[in-house]
Amino acid sequence: MMVVDGSQGEGGGQILRTAVALSAVTHEPVRVTDIRAGRPNPGLSPSHVTSIEAVASLCDAKVDGLHPGSKEITFNPEELLGGDFRFDIGTAGSISLVIQSCLLPALLSKTSTRMVLIGGTNVRWSPPIDYMLEVHLPIIEEFGARGSADIVSRGFFPEGGGEVLLETSPAGRLSGRELGPSGKVLSIRGVAFSQNLPEHIVTRMRHSAMKRLVRFADVRLSTDHRVGRSTGAGMLLTAQCENGVLGASALGERGVRAETLGESCAEDLAETVDSGASVDEHMLDQILPYMALAKGGSSVLAEEVSGHAKTNMLVIEQLLDRRFSVKRMNDLVEISVD
Repeated sequence: MMVVDGSQGEGGGQILRTAVALSAVTHEPVRVTDIRAGRPNPGLSPSHVTSIEAVASLCDAKVDGLHPGSKEITFNPEELLGGDFRFDIGTAGSISLVIQSCLLPALLSKTSTRMVLIGGTNVRWSPPIDYMLEVHLPIIEEFGARGSADIVSRGFFPEGGGEVLLETSPAGRLSGRELGPSGKVLSIRGVAFSQNLPEHIVTRMRHSAMKRLVRFADVRLSTDHRVGRSTGAGMLLTAQCENGVLGASALGERGVRAETLGESCAEDLAETVDSGASVDEHMLDQILPYMALAKGGSSVLAEEVSGHAKTNMLVIEQLLDRRFSVKRMNDLVEISVD
C-alpha cells in the first residue's frame, strides 16, 4: 500500500483529493497521513469527507478513518463502475472541490455517472462552479474526456444550499495533448451573478468589466440574478483563444464595490491573455493528473508554477510511473510529462 504524506509541500486538501482519485483509477490502495497537518484546522473538513465519499461510491471502496477532523485515512478501491448518486456536504463547502476529486474517476468508470451535489457553488479558496463549467470541462475535453454540469441553484458562505448536477460519459482512455501558446483571442465571454441582492449589482459589475475589455473585438457578458437560500455575488470571465480557453474569476466581499469586482476580474483575465500561457494558474494545478494519465506525452505552458502545482506533481509522481519536467521558456514555464 502506498503511503502519502498529507503534510508535504503546501500541505492542503489537494494532496488528499489527488491521492484518492488516482487510487481509484489505478485500483491501488493508498493511506494518506498527517492530513492538512499545518493548517489552522487540521484534518478532514465536511467537504473533504464528501469528496472521499463521492470517489468511494464510484468504485465501492472501503475507507477507514473517514470522519470530520480525521488526520489519516486508508482508501481501498474496487472496480470503477459509475452510477447515480446524491451527496450533501451539509455546509457551504465547495462543490467544485468535490467535483475535482470525483471527476477523473467518473470519466474513467465503465458506465456513465450522474451526481447531484449540494453545498457551496461560489465560496472562497476554491474555483467557482462557473469556472468548472466554462474552463475546466472544455480543457479536459482536449484529452478525450466528456462531462457536463448544470447549476440548479447557487450556494454562498455561510448558508450554502447550492445544487449542481454533474454528468459524465465513459472516456475509455485519455490521449496526450501538447497545449502551446493560447494564440489570438477570438472572443470574451462571461457572467456577473448575484443572489438575494439588488439587480443593479450585477449590472454594475458587468459594465465595469466591459470598460476594461474594450480592446477586445468580441465581448459578450451576461447577468445571472437569482433568489435563493444564501446571499452573494461574483463574476467569471473567459477568453476563447485560437488554442484554448483562459479564465478569471472574482467573488464578492462585504465592503467591496461591484465596480471594483468587475474591474479586477477583467484585469486578471487580460493579464493572463497577454502572457500567452496555455492555461491560467488555477487550471495548471487541475490539469496535471489528466496529463499524467493520458497515453503519450503532454505539455502545457504556464506563467508560473504555483506551490499547489508543485505539490500536486509530487503526489502524482509518487502514485504513477510518470515524471514531470519543468523548463523555463522565455517568460513562460513549460510543464511536460513523457
